[in-house]
Amino acid sequence: MWGRRRRAAGTIPTPPPARLPIATGIDPSGPPDSPTQRLSVLITAPVADYLAHRHEVLLERAWSAGADVVLVVVYDIHAAPSSTYDTVDGSDSVRVASARVWATWGGALAAGLPKLTGRISAVLDTMIDIEARALRELVASVGDDVAVAQPRVLGSDDVVRSAGAALPIPGAPTASLLRGHPRDDGLRVGLHEAFAADEPCLAFLTQSAARPIDTVDTRSAVARWSYDSARAVGKRVVVLPFDRVYRANELRERRYDQRAAASLGVWRSAPDVATGAALGRLGLEVADVRAEPAGQPVALREPVLRAGWRPDIAAIRERKQRLRWSVKIAAHPGPRGDDWGDLFFARDLADALRSFGQDVIIDHRESHQRPLSEHLDDVSLVLRGLDDTPLVYGAINIIWVISHPGLVDDAELARFDLRYAAGPAWAAGVSARTALHVEPLLQATNPDRFTPDGPRDPSAAEIVFVGKTRGVMRPIVSDAIAAGLPVTVWGAGWRGMLPTGVVAGEFVDNDRLPDLYRAARIVLNDHWPDMAAGGFISNRIFDATAAGAIVLTDPVAGLTEVFRGAALAVRDVDELRRAALADRGSAAERRERALAIGQEHSFVRRARVLLDDVLAVRAMRRAGSPQRDDG
Repeated sequence: MWGRRRRAAGTIPTPPPARLPIATGIDPSGPPDSPTQRLSVLITAPVADYLAHRHEVLLERAWSAGADVVLVVVYDIHAAPSSTYDTVDGSDSVRVASARVWATWGGALAAGLPKLTGRISAVLDTMIDIEARALRELVASVGDDVAVAQPRVLGSDDVVRSAGAALPIPGAPTASLLRGHPRDDGLRVGLHEAFAADEPCLAFLTQSAARPIDTVDTRSAVARWSYDSARAVGKRVVVLPFDRVYRANELRERRYDQRAAASLGVWRSAPDVATGAALGRLGLEVADVRAEPAGQPVALREPVLRAGWRPDIAAIRERKQRLRWSVKIAAHPGPRGDDWGDLFFARDLADALRSFGQDVIIDHRESHQRPLSEHLDDVSLVLRGLDDTPLVYGAINIIWVISHPGLVDDAELARFDLRYAAGPAWAAGVSARTALHVEPLLQATNPDRFTPDGPRDPSAAEIVFVGKTRGVMRPIVSDAIAAGLPVTVWGAGWRGMLPTGVVAGEFVDNDRLPDLYRAARIVLNDHWPDMAAGGFISNRIFDATAAGAIVLTDPVAGLTEVFRGAALAVRDVDELRRAALADRGSAAERRERALAIGQEHSFVRRARVLLDDVLAVRAMRRAGSPQRDDG
């Protein structure tokens, strides 16, 4: 029994119902004639998800989004013809649209449509994780000239699974637009029209709902139903570029059957102009599409979208080249990586490269390899931290070692066309010891954000430290407390390790960080031992000094020369105390120094170096000259 039936003590138990066979076919009835409410939500759930109560998460989000009616219907596309199921029971919190388990998603949708009484309805499948906020925006987009709206859906690796359905070959199965592309491509294309939807997560005008098709291929069912529903009322299908709508579990590879194949004939004369327009926003186009021979049966396959680079004319005039850069970082995809320093570093660098007319996307740890789209990348730039990252075939491959140099060996460096290191001492040592040239390239700051001119955080203390514990008591923090300095700490893991009142919070939003640094007189910093030894100056020092603060840190090579006295090395408690109490010049002098640091060590400066070197390599390759051995 799947329901949550309760019985009073002493009553006779209700006998279990007879098991029912799998329900097949399509319910002939459609949506109600006169919607009486604003929003209805139908939750479709594969049997396994229903038994695991995964539908209950979507149930709560539907209510939070303002749904008037929420229904659940269960299906099982993997059922055998002889499969039988218990009756699907409702409960105090769950209303079922059908007591039967349906053999297809289309059958489940058809069973629920007549019970949807809202002017706008949504279908949410338990395989898609969508927040209430995104659901509200999805629903709000329906109306005027939009009949159906789908979110852009990511996989757990932050790679796009679908930005709507595309029809590269008329009469053939649809393909998922931008499938295998990085998240940034999906965001940059923005809200766009699609040929059809192909994910079972939709908002739609209830009375425009067409009759679904009965196929085990859910993507074909969604695409044909959304296409028919929109065209019936002369409106569009659109895709919304939400940052985070994920597949909670992966849909199996497509399972075409004869019903899916038969349903595609309607598209033999259906032009797909939406796909070209959407890809054009990214400078891409569909290439090498082979048309189906007239009168031949539809091939049961999903064509892979291949895109060719279409140059931006204005950028060519200005820079002679517009290249697509993939910046690869070690941060996890999704919320787990939101507070990683290399994510903020990559975003600032990407913006700097874009200021030179370059096209830039960021790949997180799980998307370093993108077999369906990495052929588009002209340059692969690895911001080397924790991960050894594969090369991208055909691209100019760059490594920029910004942290953890002890993890990088000579064999890894030898793979790359261009090599940089944020530690000049380490770069010089490798270059002297091997035949591999490693160019020094310090970390950087964004002076548009980290500037002495701007708001100051009123909650900031005089002396601050921003950073995690790394599982140990960090020396600079313990020395500051031993010195009796009024230090305030932000970062995860500190509670219980420091005196009461020292820890102000576990996280400082990156947008708030400049305000905090501007308000603090002193910012504390320290380095990993291998970074200090190699001259890898922490990115925190660039940001804090550009914002006008004085930084006290452990010794690292080159510190005094780079920061003109705005960053000082301290070796023990006494030096730290003296440095903290010393006068560091007037406000005007500190401001002038901060502005100079920001301009000299900006990401734009670093991007200029990278771009010039990449263009030089491309010029040598095009001229047929052998690439120099030292990279």
